[in-house]
Amino acid sequence: MSLGSPSRAVEDSLRFILKRRLPRKNPADHMRYIELEAARIVETLRHLRDEYRKHLEGQVCGPLAEMYWVVARYGVKDWAVMVLRSAALDYVAASMIDRAQWEQLFDLSGPFNGLFAQPEPDTASPIIEPDENLIKTIKALLPEGVFDQILNGGPFGRDYQVHLAQSFPGRAFMLNQETLPQVIDRRVASWVAAQPWAEGLARLFDATQEEIFFPNAALGDDGRQAEAKFVDLPEFHRIAYKHLMTLAPGSIAAEVGAKDRWPALLGELDQVGIIPDQTLEGVARETLMALRRKNVKIANWQECYASTVKVSLEDGVTRTPAT
Repeated sequence: MSLGSPSRAVEDSLRFILKRRLPRKNPADHMRYIELEAARIVETLRHLRDEYRKHLEGQVCGPLAEMYWVVARYGVKDWAVMVLRSAALDYVAASMIDRAQWEQLFDLSGPFNGLFAQPEPDTASPIIEPDENLIKTIKALLPEGVFDQILNGGPFGRDYQVHLAQSFPGRAFMLNQETLPQVIDRRVASWVAAQPWAEGLARLFDATQEEIFFPNAALGDDGRQAEAKFVDLPEFHRIAYKHLMTLAPGSIAAEVGAKDRWPALLGELDQVGIIPDQTLEGVARETLMALRRKNVKIANWQECYASTVKVSLEDGVTRTPAT
């Protein structure tokens, strides 16, 4: 991804400047910072998707449409949770959020009483680094299945404050004798007062969730297009792809264990009736024709591989059918 490369200098320098300005709570600075963070998350997840697909295609996993779904569900989706947790931790700490305000809205690490208690008098104590309690809270807010929840902003959004109040209607009444409508109004007002960082966290979640939804919607078309490209190959190439795709180009013969692949490949070519005369080109075909002129009988691929008869062509190089 060329992290730290000159091509990223403009983007990174702007991110550095905005990160220093986050404690000022300027909405424009926060939204621009979130835009950059969201772009970084989406880029990371797309690179991960492509690398997973490339690796599994090399392992000849198929059908491709199903393999793409496995990558999206068990690769990219799990990575998205981890990447979002990291971005949220950095953002909260860089914004120097008031700890009491944060705990009132999002502290799920304790017995939940803090979520429903009345706000204490102003005792500002900013969060300046991702401590153990903050890490536990972010992990609780963003569990593995968090992207299956359809709420604007996810656990950081305004709608989640309503959801949270409705989930524990008796807790606030026992602590403060508040009715459910009163709790909802208070929690929504607290979320609004936590701008712009509460909105920033919500939009960061939304962007990541949309990136999960977007590839999922395109999985069928992606898989069909990839399958179509593969099916369009001649049968000879499809068989060779299946047996040799995981080897580096130009180094098949030198690869450790590569020789073990040849018998299976050549046996399948013979089984489906593809003969060497139909597919060999260049020096390989000239070598086969020269052997035929010497009355060496080679009818199929396995006989080519097993033959040790040597022949010299016009370039003076001595070859066997296997080489």
